[in-house]
Amino acid sequence: MQLRHLATIYRQGDACIGAYCVLQGHVKLTRLTRDGAFAMVAVLKAGDWFGALDGCAGPCAETAVAKGTVRLRVLTGADGPFGATDAAAIIASMARRQRFLEQRLAALQVHDVRARLATVLLDLARFCGQHCQHGHEIDVRLTHQELAELSGISRPVVTATLNRWRRDGSLRYTREYICIEQRDAFEALLH
Repeated sequence: MQLRHLATIYRQGDACIGAYCVLQGHVKLTRLTRDGAFAMVAVLKAGDWFGALDGCAGPCAETAVAKGTVRLRVLTGADGPFGATDAAAIIASMARRQRFLEQRLAALQVHDVRARLATVLLDLARFCGQHCQHGHEIDVRLTHQELAELSGISRPVVTATLNRWRRDGSLRYTREYICIEQRDAFEALLH
């Protein structure tokens, strides 16, 4: 299955009909907030699984949306039970996502806003990034609002913090990428 940028894969509350594996691109998972807005809870990359991973149909816990052009593999109940290879890949994918979410939760509980944003950026570089010529690039386009949702910080604070880090040379960013140039400086904020 191939999808264009911002195509909805499924909506929160819809019947979840299968498990999805990202083959190419990124998928954004969001949840509806009490005030009717969507808050981003995860960014998935190639190799990550989402949807009805237990093989049981039921309401979807989140909304899944393509970030850029996305290719997906879909397994439905009609495909039968997961094979050993798929099951192992699903477990590995869920373990990565759990580690990412646990780090974000810990950051929300114990860090100030700069350290929380640094945690999100370091995790994105680790899970959705690649090394580039000038540092470690986050390989998914994210808006300041999406970074705010992931870090539990307001968008204006995210923008001000990113601008401060750009001025002091800790990172570079454009609409296309975010590049962590001084990883040690970000890691120091966490201790």
